Order: sequence, then C-alpha cells, then structure tokens
Amino acid sequence: MIQHAASIIVKREELTLLPEKAIYWNRKKTLLLSDLHLAKSGHFRKAGIPIPSSIHENDLERLSLLIEKLKPESLCILGDLFHSRQNSEWKSFEQWRKKHGSVSITLVRGNHDVHEDSVMKDHGLDQVCDSLTDAPFFFSHESSEIAAGNLYNMAGHLHPAVVMSGKGRQSGVFPCFWFTKKFLLLPAFGNFTGKAIIQPAQTDRVFIIFGNTVNEIVPSPEK
Repeated sequence: MIQHAASIIVKREELTLLPEKAIYWNRKKTLLLSDLHLAKSGHFRKAGIPIPSSIHENDLERLSLLIEKLKPESLCILGDLFHSRQNSEWKSFEQWRKKHGSVSITLVRGNHDVHEDSVMKDHGLDQVCDSLTDAPFFFSHESSEIAAGNLYNMAGHLHPAVVMSGKGRQSGVFPCFWFTKKFLLLPAFGNFTGKAIIQPAQTDRVFIIFGNTVNEIVPSPEK
C-alpha cells in the first residue's frame, strides 16, 4: 500500500485514499479528485480582495507530484475544476496540461464549470460530461442516489469535513472521505475552498486527512 494512505474495498474494487485529498482506483489506474476551483483567486482579485495566484499553482504542483508517483493512465475530476469564467489563471492550467499529455483527463461538470464543452476541451480536457458511468461506479459532481441506481455513487461538491476535539478544549476541522451505503463524497482537492461539517451515521465510514496521513475514525453517535 502507498505510504500514509488508506485502502478500502467498495463493490469489490480497491480504492486507495490519498493524503493529497484524492483517490486512486487501482484496477483502472485512474486518479479521482474533485473541486480544485482553479482561477478562484483571480475572481477575488477582480473584486479587490488580494488573494495570490500561487495558491492554485501549489495545487497543480501537488497534482503533478501525484501523477509522477502513481503514473495513472487517466484523471477523473468530479466537478468544479474552474471556479469562474476565464481569466489569466487559466493559462497556468494550460501550461500544466502540456506537461502531462500522456494522461487522459475527464471532467464531470460541476456547478462552477460554466463554459461550453468546446472551451474546456480547448484547454486540454479529453472528455467533458454531466455524469459518468464506469461500473460499478457512477460519477457525478453532486451526490445522486436516484441517478446512480444500483451503482455506487462517487461525488464531490460538499467539501466534507469533521470536527475533532482533543485535550484542553482544543479542536480542529479536518477534510475527509465520507462513505455511506450509497455514495462517497471526496474532500475538495483545492486548498482555497471552504469545508462543510458533516454528520455521518454510525454505519458510515469516515477517513480524515491529518497532515500527510489518512486515518479512519469512528463516527460519533447522533445527538
């Protein structure tokens, strides 16, 4: 197993949960992630809020290191690759894409991916779709148990996280992978994103990302 990662079997498929906030689907040699929200800093700067573009460059560098380490054949992004309409930061993605031309990239469109498919493909994406079926999984941006049918749904959108408390009334909020009986929600890959605190059932499985490790926790009983 990859160091500091966690492994889980879903529908007889081995998935490796990575501390970089992504999943590696071993059999298909596919890297799965969600919610990069590239170009969000430029969107904020237009509004007069000084957010440096380097925050997205760091995300792309982290993704490059993952690709170099795992050597996936394909990359599947479960929505919100870009946060806003085109700005100068899109060029950073174009340059990044040229470095990884051997990796096929599919974007499952998210609510922030507002451009036409042709525009997305001009920026290096091989496939753009609203949802994707690759049995035994159904990929979407928002969780959709009805659309998934008997398939297991993988999605993003929510940016799931949990609150962990320690001694001395200390607490922290940690991104997580959230597995229910019907769906999995991935944490946001991008660092310039918010987090949504989840309330998992005791039958769910939750893996938190703490530093550079992935660890399973036991959901607390509902209050």
